[in-house]
Amino acid sequence: MITALLVLALSFTVSAYPGMSEGNLNARQAVPPVPLPLSQNEGNCGIIPCTTFNAADQLVDVRPGTLHQFVAPGSSDKRGPCPGLNAAANHGFVPHSGIATVAQREILILDHHCILRLTFVLAVTDGIVKAFNFSPALATALSTIGLVLTGDVLGGTWSIGGPYPGSLLGSLLSSPEGLSFSHNAYETDGSMTRGDAYMTNGDAYSLQMDRFMALYNRSELYTLDIVRQHNKAMRDWSVQNNPYYFSAPFAGLVTPIAHTLVPLAFSNHSASNIQGYLDRSILKSFFSISGPESALVYTPGHERIPLNWYRRPTNNQLGIVNGFADLGVTATRFPDLISIGGNTGTVNSFVGVNPADISGGIFNAANLLQGNNLACFSLQIIQAETPSLLTGLVSALGLSTAISLLNNVINPTMSSLGCPTMNTFNSGAFAQFPGSGYHPHS
Repeated sequence: MITALLVLALSFTVSAYPGMSEGNLNARQAVPPVPLPLSQNEGNCGIIPCTTFNAADQLVDVRPGTLHQFVAPGSSDKRGPCPGLNAAANHGFVPHSGIATVAQREILILDHHCILRLTFVLAVTDGIVKAFNFSPALATALSTIGLVLTGDVLGGTWSIGGPYPGSLLGSLLSSPEGLSFSHNAYETDGSMTRGDAYMTNGDAYSLQMDRFMALYNRSELYTLDIVRQHNKAMRDWSVQNNPYYFSAPFAGLVTPIAHTLVPLAFSNHSASNIQGYLDRSILKSFFSISGPESALVYTPGHERIPLNWYRRPTNNQLGIVNGFADLGVTATRFPDLISIGGNTGTVNSFVGVNPADISGGIFNAANLLQGNNLACFSLQIIQAETPSLLTGLVSALGLSTAISLLNNVINPTMSSLGCPTMNTFNSGAFAQFPGSGYHPHS
């Protein structure tokens, strides 16, 4: 599985940054330990420990008067369910509007046949790399999927928040609705701080104070194991309270990954704490929480990077290798966090779906964590789901362009991994879950 993940990381990176050769990538990628560590033993750098601290490399300077000082969003600026993207926009690492167009292409360093379609993808990629030291591979993969599932592919734009007017190029049947309304596509139930869409009248993008406080009160220092415990608690709450709870094959994996990204990306690193630490003050800053302990207040869209904050080191970027391996640690700690399925219309009625039932038997519950199967399953599922997720939202031209863009990124990876071909995608297995068809709109 580890070798497969290295190939996956390589193919995404080279497709977005052709100047980054295989040799260069392998020189800077560490291999996760085998067997993977126990969740309780992981530091906040993840499965590959950080071993160095370089203040010049790691300081993210957001002091007033600097290029990346905090600027609060205006009334027309888009902010959404992802605190990291919101903070990056507020500090100018991605467009402050929360939307990018082809006008941002001059910041890109690439020669790619999809340059116009990938403009926002790579504008966001560049910003996330600079702010949080995500690897270009991971940032490009996440942003490409965001563009395809929630944006205007022909116009080359997507929103980190809510809807916006699309292009006039004939790809859309309605305005793109952005990440805020990507329920069951990119966003799903059981979030760290956002509500289940069905339980909040379609609002799965605003922070819910009860969820935040459940995390906040769990500890004064937040480790990977602490957020996994919180992930388990939020998932259990959803099963017990939301009759429409649903964990989709792809979006359902995004939720546990998003939980672990909080300590992996938001921790502050120092010479005395190379692995990084995430305390209450840092947590509040990244989640737009202010006020005294007795009267905490959430201000929507005002997420910020703290002063004197040092990101993870460049020699240990947060990448696809780390992400999938940490998902494996999560699955070992709490197996139900990667389960597919949902409630059947009443609370506490969760029924799981074996991957074999939707993949034609190629992947199953017994082999999903073997070899490279988790990566292969995830990539082929998003390919298989995209046509149905976009039906009614885009024109035939828009759909074919979206599928082409996604395939251009994923297919070389599939070939390199030697993935078994999933010729069958049985979405009928989800008919018993009313939540699978719940797609709130703005």
